[in-house]
Amino acid sequence: MSSTGIFAVTKPDSTEPKDKPASVRAPRVPRQRRWWLLSASLGLIIVSVAGTVAVVSAAWDREPMLQLVRDVAWGQPIRDADMTTVELPPSARQFGVADAGRSRVVGQIAAANLRAGHLLAFSDVTTQVVPARGQQVIGVRLPPGRYPARGLAPNDPVEVVGLSSSGTTSETVAGGTGFQARVVQTSPPDSEGAIVVDLLIDSSASEQADSTAAGGALVKLLGPAH
Repeated sequence: MSSTGIFAVTKPDSTEPKDKPASVRAPRVPRQRRWWLLSASLGLIIVSVAGTVAVVSAAWDREPMLQLVRDVAWGQPIRDADMTTVELPPSARQFGVADAGRSRVVGQIAAANLRAGHLLAFSDVTTQVVPARGQQVIGVRLPPGRYPARGLAPNDPVEVVGLSSSGTTSETVAGGTGFQARVVQTSPPDSEGAIVVDLLIDSSASEQADSTAAGGALVKLLGPAH
């Protein structure tokens, strides 16, 4: 640039551009919506909700199962009045009988001593009646002192020893080895404290059992191996 005299006149420098070019912006690219991401998110939500519903439904699902309302002794038939129903998860079918199977257990024989409150299972019943073929049931009266103080329960294995006419336990009939039996049921004690025990025996021991029942007997409880 140049100046003359006192006053300086500014002239545009020929080296400076007369017009500044406008800033150049990149062209705007339209945004693409990622529909696949939205679809995947919705799918995960649906699967999660369905799984939660399935878990909650399974937790609240219930099925009536058979439960005993009274004791049923070994060898006794199962009656319809002996059972009620309780609501349990369907998985209880693994160890119990559903109400839908009631007809399959009514009239069956208890295979063990079953207690009230017990959830009935198919393994608890059998078709084997008492007495079976080749067996007999005989009743023997036992005064106090001729049976264990803990009492006798159905299905208990016992040995029955005949006694002499004097009725003392020290005078066992000579050569009498006794016979083995299984308790079917017992009566309540009478006025003298004696009970009557129904014993399941083999028919081969019938004669000895009749003699023992008439002359008096001593009953000994055997271990579980018998």
